[in-house]
Amino acid sequence: MKKDRKNEIEDLQEWLDHQYNPWHYVGTGKVPRPVSKLSNYPSLLIIIGILNLFSIIMYCIFSEITWNSLLTLIIPLFISIGLIIRGIQKHSHTRARNKKP
Repeated sequence: MKKDRKNEIEDLQEWLDHQYNPWHYVGTGKVPRPVSKLSNYPSLLIIIGILNLFSIIMYCIFSEITWNSLLTLIIPLFISIGLIIRGIQKHSHTRARNKKP
């Protein structure tokens, strides 16, 4: 138990030291600490995805739509849909795991 806590403190210190270094995590397989813990909260993933999707829809409604604007909305659209799907998958997985006796 203490070893896990020590690893968490070391991970947090590494993230604090390198959070503004954009190339620290590229190509190393490391994931920044806030991102790695995000999958533990599936409802947060769903909420972020829905808010992002809502902002995309509002942008399409209230602005002049051109091909360039549609092309720039494709990536955020896929990210928000991916967050919603992953949040639902993670939520159903945790419910099924908690249901088993």
